[in-house]
Amino acid sequence: MKKLKITSVSAGTWVRLVLLIATFTNMTLSMLGKNPVMADGTAGNIASIIMASSTALVSYWKNNSFTKAAMQADRVLAEIKSNN
Repeated sequence: MKKLKITSVSAGTWVRLVLLIATFTNMTLSMLGKNPVMADGTAGNIASIIMASSTALVSYWKNNSFTKAAMQADRVLAEIKSNN
């Protein structure tokens, strides 16, 4: 199995991953009655749902290249776009 070079993955990919994990951790803790990040009650639940939805959509929409092949494909695509 090939090793993943952590430093070769873009900062944006790591930020999206960390935010997604933090958001779903907050939602899980909220369901268990322990809500460390958001305010309790309806406003906190709505804010948590909005944060989770927006983070998930952005993480899904953006290109999160972790593998060497995916990063190479990103470079080829950028080269193709720059030649047009």
